[in-house]
Amino acid sequence: MTARSLPPSPNLDQLKRQAKELLRRQPLLGRLRDAQRGIAQQYGFDSWDALRAHVESAGGAARGPIQPDELKSEEGRAVWAVITAAASGDAAALRRLFERDSRLARVEYWYTQPMHFAVRSGHVEAVQVLIDAGADPEYNAYYDGSLIEMARERGHESVARVLEDARQRMGRVAPGEDHPIHRAAQSNDVAGVRQMLDADPSLLERGDRSGGSPLHRAVMGSARAAVELLLDRGANIHAVHSTSRGGGGGWWTADVQAIDLAIWGWNNLAPSKRDFTTARLLLARGAACDLTIASALGDYARVTAILDGDPGAIRLARANGRRPLTAAVEFGHRGIVQLLLDRGADPTWPELGAPRGASLRMAVHGRGDRALVELLLAHGADPNSSIDSAGSATMAASPALRPLLVAHGGILTADDVIWLDDDEEVVRRATEDPASVGGGVFTTVVTKGKRDLLRRLLDAGVRAPAVLTGCQGYLLEHPDMLRTLLANGMSADLMNWQHQTLLHLVCRGPDPTGRAIELAGILLDAGADISARDDEFASTPLAWAARTNAVQMVEFLLARGAPTNFHDDEPWATPLAWAERRHHGEIASILRRHGANR
Repeated sequence: MTARSLPPSPNLDQLKRQAKELLRRQPLLGRLRDAQRGIAQQYGFDSWDALRAHVESAGGAARGPIQPDELKSEEGRAVWAVITAAASGDAAALRRLFERDSRLARVEYWYTQPMHFAVRSGHVEAVQVLIDAGADPEYNAYYDGSLIEMARERGHESVARVLEDARQRMGRVAPGEDHPIHRAAQSNDVAGVRQMLDADPSLLERGDRSGGSPLHRAVMGSARAAVELLLDRGANIHAVHSTSRGGGGGWWTADVQAIDLAIWGWNNLAPSKRDFTTARLLLARGAACDLTIASALGDYARVTAILDGDPGAIRLARANGRRPLTAAVEFGHRGIVQLLLDRGADPTWPELGAPRGASLRMAVHGRGDRALVELLLAHGADPNSSIDSAGSATMAASPALRPLLVAHGGILTADDVIWLDDDEEVVRRATEDPASVGGGVFTTVVTKGKRDLLRRLLDAGVRAPAVLTGCQGYLLEHPDMLRTLLANGMSADLMNWQHQTLLHLVCRGPDPTGRAIELAGILLDAGADISARDDEFASTPLAWAARTNAVQMVEFLLARGAPTNFHDDEPWATPLAWAERRHHGEIASILRRHGANR
């Protein structure tokens, strides 16, 4: 039998639980020591002592995020340093890091910023240091709820209050519950908005579930009559929309005002709204016009006046993360593009979702504008610059434009080649050097359903890594392809940097089709650890299912032997604690019937 692979950061407590589970399933083993030896042998060690020594030498007595390969470069190590300092609550280390570069307060890996780790562990001083350096007090990426909600759920009330105070100082709208005034504003129901404000003037700045005011909602609906009424009643035109819904709700770590919603909309990954009529209305009513707004609207005279008055403005990104150069490129204002470049704009300056700038990626969109692309390249644009979830400029360029970018240093990664459906090229690379392709490409292969390519890459020697964070869940999209990967060496406990295994991921929500249960069965039959605890929620797959109200998955995991509790569970992280806190009564009853008591 092929030995199981230990994760890069093995945890001794988790291995002990595996041994106890093995003894419970196979009582004829007799003693816990014999079960421990069996677990050790599964991982290729002669004895439990040998396995324990290996784990302890690797630092496996402690838990925390696994350092990704991407964060082992010189630049990446600085990101890793601030993440680990935030996670451990080392406020002094954070201060030293921010003295060198305050931008580190908002760096991220896989959408997760340092603030997330300080908040989840309840480190009040570290949270305050991060806020003072400019960290977002709400944004929580793709995790459950905002940072404030997460702090309260884990019992860190003092942290929640610090975050709320910071949100208020930033002028952000506090999330509340959706109210009829929000729907009326967005649908341009002027009579309805007027009637509600007459009855209750406090509704003027009432936050909806996402943290948007009635004015924000009116702008989202291009409801200009409602916009006028709300402003006549004194609505704050500069109010900043909350980021509490995070990436899952389409909100990013940026300060978005009403005029930003008119021009770009609310989702950074969606096409821009381009409601310039509403934007100009807002300007006429007092919205600020900085260099980015003027560039987006094509106001050459205003751009010139701003730069003449303050040449340093060329370096500033708007609080919504956008830069003037990219705004001018996106909306087709060639003269302003040339002016900004002449005044010193650098196409590689970082901006929202684009660490090497977004202007070139924007210029190649669609068929692309060759003259504009050449202009940007001549001013140092990076052909490998990318926008989050949209690929690099070289990958996105048309076949006619791509050679130009390649001539300036653009490359196509193995992932790019797969997305472009050039299977022969990726197989050629894999045959020459499997490591040059890397097992991370299997996420793309699976999501595109390329079964023949999967087999050819496996035959060429490409194998799945032990840790895979980017698009990990794609591996679960086709059960037959999952079986193929498992049969060819992929660990059934493949995890991401937060120790979340594939089994955790199939427990992310209700499963009306039964597909998630099918996947869970495949993983368990391949040896997945039913008791693995992740680093983020400190929870087993059963606890994940309880947290997300996946009733059928809870029943399935219990039937497969999942324990309801461990003695060292965090009190807030047990399956029953999640079910009760999230008001999942049916699951709570099921768990109690199976012996859960905390």
